[in-house]
Amino acid sequence: MEYRGVRIETCEGVYSPCDDTFLLAEALEEELRPGDRVLEVGTGTGLLAILAARRAGRVLAVDVSDLAVECARRNVAANGVDNVEVRKSDLFSRVTGKFDLVIFNPPYLPSEDLEPEDDLSRAWDGGRDGRRVTERFVRECPGYLRQGGRVLLVQSSLSAPEKTREMFLRLGFEVSVVAEKRFFFERLCVIRAVQR
Repeated sequence: MEYRGVRIETCEGVYSPCDDTFLLAEALEEELRPGDRVLEVGTGTGLLAILAARRAGRVLAVDVSDLAVECARRNVAANGVDNVEVRKSDLFSRVTGKFDLVIFNPPYLPSEDLEPEDDLSRAWDGGRDGRRVTERFVRECPGYLRQGGRVLLVQSSLSAPEKTREMFLRLGFEVSVVAEKRFFFERLCVIRAVQR
């Protein structure tokens, strides 16, 4: 597939860019500042990391899935991008340093399963309330932000985005919604949180 001049190979077992990815891409384009140090959590195919690399100083793209890490590395190489590193990490488990901007399209769909069955379902399965990964991310991300660092996080009306907003506010962030798209069964939004 091609999106905004980036050619991406979609890979079996890896979440393909979709409406939520493109909504985050639009918010990223507005948010990104020249020279930013960017972390993309849950990179999948690497599309957003490659887009960020156009203006960012450095991009670290991580994913818990071996398949996604390999797919993203291939796409980064195929697009000739030299300021993106792709690494396996369960959220921040293998991340060091601090970033100006952290972006994440988390698994947010509610599911009855106790644990995702495979890498692809892990990309969308947010647990019983859709918040299993999101809440962990919000709790951990402040330690990886520079002063005034920003977060862009995709949320769905199916998984209580107001709870995410409240979590960020309790942690001292300024919070707003910077992008939104409605579907017949849900509303997707991108929450922007700025560390004070």
